[in-house]
Amino acid sequence: MTEDAVNIAPSLSVVIPTHERRASVERALRSLRAQSLPPHEYEVIVAIDGSADGTRELVESTPMPFALRSVWKLRGGRASACNAGWRMAAGGIVVFLDDDMEAAAGCLRAHLEAHANASQLGVVGAVPIAVDETSTAVARYVADRFNGHLRRLAAPGYEFGLRDFYSGNFSVARAAMERVGGFDEAFTAYGNEDLDLSLRLRASGVRLVFSSAALAYQHYEKDFAALAQDNLEKGRTAAQLARKHPSSVHDLKLSQFGRGALIPRLARNAMLATSERLPGTRGAIVRAVAWMSDHRVPGLRHVYPVVLDYLYWLGARSAQREPATADEPGPAAALTR
Repeated sequence: MTEDAVNIAPSLSVVIPTHERRASVERALRSLRAQSLPPHEYEVIVAIDGSADGTRELVESTPMPFALRSVWKLRGGRASACNAGWRMAAGGIVVFLDDDMEAAAGCLRAHLEAHANASQLGVVGAVPIAVDETSTAVARYVADRFNGHLRRLAAPGYEFGLRDFYSGNFSVARAAMERVGGFDEAFTAYGNEDLDLSLRLRASGVRLVFSSAALAYQHYEKDFAALAQDNLEKGRTAAQLARKHPSSVHDLKLSQFGRGALIPRLARNAMLATSERLPGTRGAIVRAVAWMSDHRVPGLRHVYPVVLDYLYWLGARSAQREPATADEPGPAAALTR
């Protein structure tokens, strides 16, 4: 990078939150090197959440045509990592890009252009999950569901709802982040820190839109045990979100315990009831489905949603048994019964 380029303030700052995923960060940086946006227009900040895997050394030793730096902090979760990154940002627009994303060449340009004539905008970029013949059964299942969701978001006239939001490829004015105070760092476990942010951004006047042009390919690399843990934590943080924003409950899965097809609900309820009596139930179920995944047992597409639904509600129920703080009035517990 030339000295002149260094002295030009970037229009856009990319923040990559990460924890122990050096190889993923390296792939994300390679994709950002290939952007159609001139490199002086953007900077990249890798926000390292307590990693000791060489990510910081990677950033320090990797030459890039754009300004590249990192911030390291003690482990505190994705929300705190995102905050550490955007607070260092020099650009007027901040793009949050998860470390498992591979940005298409026009990704950053599309984000920047979307904000050109709209100061109060939040842009959710497309993040299709890439699969091929080597992809695991878990990756294929997640891709099938999530890519279908992206097609709905891209449909003309689609109304953007609370649960449609994600911040793995999301841009917003830095001033808007300052106005709402950034991510809530009380969300330390997986999930819902982004929905909380979206509620506060909307309340401050930011309009959320979906952009197919702001494209980044998502590489889903978790096994079933990791996916299971994510769903358990997602249930816990959904209860946390509902405590903070009681009016959001009916837009969350928390309000849908009694909905859906009868047989899957009965299977889920049986697992929940067994878990109440036998503490080892969850681990046994996760190990069994992980084995099925590794051996590509037929019928997994019917097994996954039931088990993941069970784990979500297990997490939500455990969180709702915990006493609420003075700042968090408890959500209607009946919603998870």
